[in-house]
Amino acid sequence: MRSYIAPIGYDSTRVTRPILSQGIERNTHIDLLIPTTTTDDSRGTQAINDVRRMIEQIEPSVDIETTEIPHDDFEVAIQICGTLIDAANGEVVVIFGGGARDIFLPLTVAALSRTHHIHASYQFSDIDGEVRERTLPDLTANAPTQTEPTLETIVTLDTAVSLTEITETMDVSKSTITRHVKLLERQGLVTSETHGKTKVVELTTTGRILISRTRS
Repeated sequence: MRSYIAPIGYDSTRVTRPILSQGIERNTHIDLLIPTTTTDDSRGTQAINDVRRMIEQIEPSVDIETTEIPHDDFEVAIQICGTLIDAANGEVVVIFGGGARDIFLPLTVAALSRTHHIHASYQFSDIDGEVRERTLPDLTANAPTQTEPTLETIVTLDTAVSLTEITETMDVSKSTITRHVKLLERQGLVTSETHGKTKVVELTTTGRILISRTRS
């Protein structure tokens, strides 16, 4: 099962294109975020109806609903967006790029504080109309104390480095570095790939943000 959370404005393609690019499954749930307003918004209603019509033609069992987000209470808006992410079932997918900026910002804040709940996120580009997957950094991540020297060494060596390079630089056992790298991977601070007999480690966006935060 997959749950989509997406702001919607007047352009339904900003919602449908990211969703259709992933394929529609039975029991998919789509929550369209709209601003709370007392004015008649026929264009917004038309966009919602367009989403319903296009998605339901492909898979009638898809559940589509709307949630109002207050545009004049930032904290409440973040709370509502966060609750939607927490309550979503299955793989949670957040779509950025549609709807009012008054919704985009609180949704972004809520998503960045709940990256572990989010399976994927996609952005519809205002510049070229392309849909791109975005890996959200975990702004709450921290390096376990015992791994901090290893993380600093990876930063110092820059770009992708092998376990052997890290071991030689720190003059500690390879088993210790291997253990530290596994811990750092669990926190989302580094990724590792094996090329032949060589394991290469690289900082993630989350890791780079953590380093910048601790050095500022």
